[in-house]
Amino acid sequence: METYHLNTTQNVSLQYKIASIGDRILAYLIDMMIMAIYSVVIMVFVFNSDLSGWQLVFLIPVLLYHFLWESFFNGQSPGKMIMRIRVLKTDGSQLTLGSCFIRWIFRLPDITLLMGSIAVLVMIVNGKGQRIGDIAASTTVLKIPSKTSLNDSVWMEVDEQYTPVFRQANTLSDKDIHIIREVLEATGKSPQLQENIVLMQKTRDAIIKKTTIETALPDREFLTTILKDYNAIHRAELTEA
Repeated sequence: METYHLNTTQNVSLQYKIASIGDRILAYLIDMMIMAIYSVVIMVFVFNSDLSGWQLVFLIPVLLYHFLWESFFNGQSPGKMIMRIRVLKTDGSQLTLGSCFIRWIFRLPDITLLMGSIAVLVMIVNGKGQRIGDIAASTTVLKIPSKTSLNDSVWMEVDEQYTPVFRQANTLSDKDIHIIREVLEATGKSPQLQENIVLMQKTRDAIIKKTTIETALPDREFLTTILKDYNAIHRAELTEA
């Protein structure tokens, strides 16, 4: 499976697996089945009498299905949730309504026409998991790691007697901590590889710039300490609350 280097807003490059064409097709079929079931229910319980203009509003969720789900459920429709794939911005920034709208508009030439063959062809040629709508919206669809919850990847066990070294860790966001933990996990098996060394250095520089911490700790030790400090500080806050 091909991979994609996603540049986060902290200027750190993380490697994710690109959602396979098979995953995307299955997600699409699942969504189609949900829309079909919804449409049948509407036909039976709403359109069982003479069709009138107001009844057409019940078809809007079908028309806007992908736009609404991806906009308000973090880049995922029910089919994508089941297949564990997600729409993300290629620059690592927050997925916007505008990006979701562009993807939705381009579904017509991408997928509706010629039964998705154009989308499949463009994704194969592009090599970045992008159909025309993704290219226009600067998005891609990536495979979600096993731990999909941000909290699952943020929190860690810290000894109750542990005293935070850097109180500035409290100024970081859950997303910052999530990135630190992903970097540590991604580089853990081969920390001496040059690309892993560079990744840890860039992550360290981003955290230091944001927190103004001054330290001589090695990169990996510093990032691990930040993780512990963040968890210890927030654990204390929860205990006091």
